[in-house]
Amino acid sequence: MSASILESFCVYLYKKRWLLVINFLIACTAAAVYAFVIMDREYSATVTFLPPSGDNISAMSLLNLSMPSLSSGGASADQIEILFNSNAIKRRIVDEFNLIEFFKLEDSPNQFGLASRFMGKYVMMRTGEKGGMGMSRTISYAISCYHRSPDTAKLMADFTFAIIDSAVREISISRAQRNREFIEAQIVIQNEKMDSLQAVFQEFQHTNKAFNIPEQTRLTLKAYADLQAAAVMNELRLAALRREFTGQTHEIAELRRLQRVYQEKLGEYESGENPAVIPSLELSSRLFPEYAKMMRDIEVQNQLTLFLTKELEQARLQEARDVSPLIIVDPPFIPEYKARPKRLLIILVIVFAQNLLILGLLAHTFALKTAHRSGKFDSFLKSIKQD
Repeated sequence: MSASILESFCVYLYKKRWLLVINFLIACTAAAVYAFVIMDREYSATVTFLPPSGDNISAMSLLNLSMPSLSSGGASADQIEILFNSNAIKRRIVDEFNLIEFFKLEDSPNQFGLASRFMGKYVMMRTGEKGGMGMSRTISYAISCYHRSPDTAKLMADFTFAIIDSAVREISISRAQRNREFIEAQIVIQNEKMDSLQAVFQEFQHTNKAFNIPEQTRLTLKAYADLQAAAVMNELRLAALRREFTGQTHEIAELRRLQRVYQEKLGEYESGENPAVIPSLELSSRLFPEYAKMMRDIEVQNQLTLFLTKELEQARLQEARDVSPLIIVDPPFIPEYKARPKRLLIILVIVFAQNLLILGLLAHTFALKTAHRSGKFDSFLKSIKQD
């Protein structure tokens, strides 16, 4: 049954072939007139630029490890798109090119909201990304501006890039200023810590006469070794005299006295508790850990102050720099050819829609005729009259 209906419908369309041909010609003509005459031609101007570089790496390093700079640059690559979509940027573009009048929104209660929404079709940004394995990074930006006038399209591209570039520079200078103020405050704090550490260290040195523990220990060891050698030589001389003389002589008594002096001095060098310019070995071993800790703290504080001083100079240079971090790769030019609309696509869509409509009308007419012939339509009318 369905095959016969389809065959009948094809026969019906064949009978209406001239209507279809005429409709096709009319649709083609109307689509061509609309695409080439009625629709406004729009031109496109594009500016391509590189995003700001990543975070700076400070030349200062501790323990041969690179450290990120505290005074890094302004807006990052990911923030350029946020700037582009900000209401402040959009409002400046809308006001500069009077887009409210261009979109005929003078009587609208939400002029800026509608203008910024419609502007998305005329001012667009796309990103160039590079990467793989699920990770990518932005390597370029392109701002494309469309307008009926080629000169205005170029002006829009220049103006949009200029305000984004200005915003990035303002962010860079503002961030550098905040970094400078932060670093200056940190330098004051670290200098106070350094003064406190040096005061404690000086008190420790004067109290224990520990001016340079490693050097003092070296001198103590040398003096101890020299004294030990002298004591050994005195012992040998005393042994030699004892073999020659059996009684008590003046020389033997003097050597014995020197031996006692040597032993007392050796004992002082080994475990003396009274601080001296050359401290005892036992006292040096007790003072050395605390001395080394203080020296380490002072050295770390000194390196930190040096690092902050270099960062302060870099922040001052960043604050004074008025050079754009954005680099134009492809400047905008006045376009010579239209960018849109795509006329062929519009013609195809219009012709397809018109022919689809006429086929639908013919199918509806064929269905009504088929139902009338089969008597279903008459029975349907009778049931309506009875109701």
